[in-house]
Amino acid sequence: MTPILDNTKKNSCASALKDLIPPGSIINSYAFYDGKLEFALADDKRFVNAYTSSTPVYIFWACLMHDPDRLHAMVSSDSLRFEGQAIFSTLQDVWHKHDSPFIRASLFYIMNRCSSTGLISSGELDPKKLTATAIAKLKIFEAPENFHLSLSPTSLGEQINKSDPQSYNLVPAGHFNYNLFENGKNTAIEETLINHRELINLCKNEDNKLVITYDYNEKVLSAFKKNRIIMVDKYGRKTEHKERAEEIIVANF
Repeated sequence: MTPILDNTKKNSCASALKDLIPPGSIINSYAFYDGKLEFALADDKRFVNAYTSSTPVYIFWACLMHDPDRLHAMVSSDSLRFEGQAIFSTLQDVWHKHDSPFIRASLFYIMNRCSSTGLISSGELDPKKLTATAIAKLKIFEAPENFHLSLSPTSLGEQINKSDPQSYNLVPAGHFNYNLFENGKNTAIEETLINHRELINLCKNEDNKLVITYDYNEKVLSAFKKNRIIMVDKYGRKTEHKERAEEIIVANF
């Protein structure tokens, strides 16, 4: 169970992914953020190597995995509380600049729970999910033994092309678009910009096993029509009915 929220994508298709990727497999997962899919796979006999290009994302998870008691104590402290949208908006611009990695990790968690999007650098203030029960889960968090996280500045495409052909490459991509207006667009420091056109081309290379998860979008069905398509409903079950589909899994094998 992940302590992080991500309202930008659904990520409820772990059961269908387990049917696709057999136990004992090595999975390279990219654009790591909340860990919902990765932890579910690692908890069920898959070996997951997760990668993020975002230093703040890496710092949060490194602090949590290294010393959950310390992070829990800092998040529980009133000293890191704030009131009002104005202060929240100011922190969204500067939260990642503090020298202490544990303060950055604490702000990451608090602002994630208080953001309407689950992103730290964007979203409106909505503190209802920063509860004592949620905070208490930090103290008992344990990453699966089969899970490993790395900070990697290498591009997603380059990592996939260099991956072991026997491993599986997983990209929880969320919202699909053709990246027509991405040039010059600012990406939040905790986000990984995904080039969906590049993923379409990567799926044509059958030397590397690639699995992409998307929120349901008719354009995904068209863009990846030559690949294997699995639709998933809101309960995480496979479905053949478009009107029930909430997510799409794309595989090139």
